[in-house]
Amino acid sequence: MFNLGHATLLLVCAFAGWWLWRALGQGDHALRCVRSHCERADVQLLDDSVALSSVRIGRNRRGMPGLIRRYSFEFTVTGEHRYSGHLDLHGLQVLQIELAPHPFPGGEAPSGEPAASTERQGATIHRIY
Repeated sequence: MFNLGHATLLLVCAFAGWWLWRALGQGDHALRCVRSHCERADVQLLDDSVALSSVRIGRNRRGMPGLIRRYSFEFTVTGEHRYSGHLDLHGLQVLQIELAPHPFPGGEAPSGEPAASTERQGATIHRIY
């Protein structure tokens, strides 16, 4: 017989399935955002993947509470070294994307001026607000 315990179990399983499906969709959204950002920053996304590194409770820019998921990824500028970066998502809203300090492609600073030395080039942190 189908009783209240079965109905509750069914609802819990349905909620868990929906939450997992939504989390997978957010991972795909994070990958699309990171790909787009890497193209704009003229760096190459390595392994074509992002990994969920942490989940915490936080607020977005409007003060709405929710889960903030941090996705980590790796990128390269020249193909020789790997650099790390991360993306913070609140739902499907991008809170920030940060790239580790790295040399600029072509040895130029963001202003278009050549870097002073090829050994010590500038670094940048990209944030989307």
